[in-house]
Amino acid sequence: MLAVDLANNNLHGKIPTTIGLSTSLNILKLENNNLHGEIPESLQNCSLLRSIDLSGNRFLNGDLPSWIGVAVSELRLLNLRSNNFSGTIPRQWCNLHFLRIFDLSNNRLFGEVPSCLYNWTSFVHGDNDYRGLGFYHYSKGVFSYAYEENTRLVMKGIESEYYNNIVKLVLTIDLSRNKLSGQIPNEITKLIHLVTLNLSWNSLVGTIPRNIGAIRSLQTLDLSHNHLIGRIPDSLASLSFLTHLNMSFNNLTGRIPTGNQLQTLEDPSIYEGNPHLCGPPLIQINCPSDESSTNLLTSTSEEEENGSEMVGFYISMAIGFPFGINILFFTIFTNQARRIFYLRIVDRVNYNILQTIVFLIIGLRRMIIWRR
Repeated sequence: MLAVDLANNNLHGKIPTTIGLSTSLNILKLENNNLHGEIPESLQNCSLLRSIDLSGNRFLNGDLPSWIGVAVSELRLLNLRSNNFSGTIPRQWCNLHFLRIFDLSNNRLFGEVPSCLYNWTSFVHGDNDYRGLGFYHYSKGVFSYAYEENTRLVMKGIESEYYNNIVKLVLTIDLSRNKLSGQIPNEITKLIHLVTLNLSWNSLVGTIPRNIGAIRSLQTLDLSHNHLIGRIPDSLASLSFLTHLNMSFNNLTGRIPTGNQLQTLEDPSIYEGNPHLCGPPLIQINCPSDESSTNLLTSTSEEEENGSEMVGFYISMAIGFPFGINILFFTIFTNQARRIFYLRIVDRVNYNILQTIVFLIIGLRRMIIWRR
């Protein structure tokens, strides 16, 4: 095992082309320096490379080399984060079958996310070939040395250093903070052993793949700051290991899925910047169906209450009226004086009514005669 580790120094200038003369090179670590220029083509002579980490140099530029995936196809780790690379992601990189850590974040890449990433068998089948990642001990004669693999990655929104036995267990794809466009390829749902997927801060469009829940090992999913539309797939609720989620600042609509692991992600900022999303944990934004259901329940309860009041009124009338008449008749006809008094009142009322009718008839006749 041959490793070149000059990370975390203050190196300037370009990566020397002579580095490609070391054809037995397995690990190249030049991260966190001040290097500039392009990745030298001479590195394609190093077909045994298992790990390339050029992250954090800021000034490395040019297009991503297409010979990676052809002449150099044994990579387990490829970290080019925080540089100035441009162009598209070469399709030849889909031939990196053993890749486990893929970080191109914070560059100036454009174009689409390749749909052929399902060729990365470590993500699809969970291959346990850790060669090129981890802790190494080499002895030859009286010479003996050890080397501990490490890299810095952003996981769950936090940048951390990952070492030997941990780094070999990480399966991550980070393409955040670029200028990538197009849709999220449905083929990405075949990467069932993928642990971290970060596509945030790009210009991705279209909908989230409906079968996103098929990536059953996913712990971190960040799709924030894109132009995604449509509903959040219900299959997202089937991700049992999901602990970090960010869907903010897109154009997503509809009800937020609930259930299983999603119930533990209660931070509303996960979904902010999507004005047409509704439901928990956006407590103050109810879905239209919820409002109509609430209105229906309210109107139904009011109708039931009004109906109950009317039924009570009719029942009281049915019982009260006969009861009151019976009391009246009992009071009048069980006493002679009250009975005579009652009949006189009735007779007087009848006389007054008849007298009024006669006066109206006489007045009406006089008016008819006068008009003639």
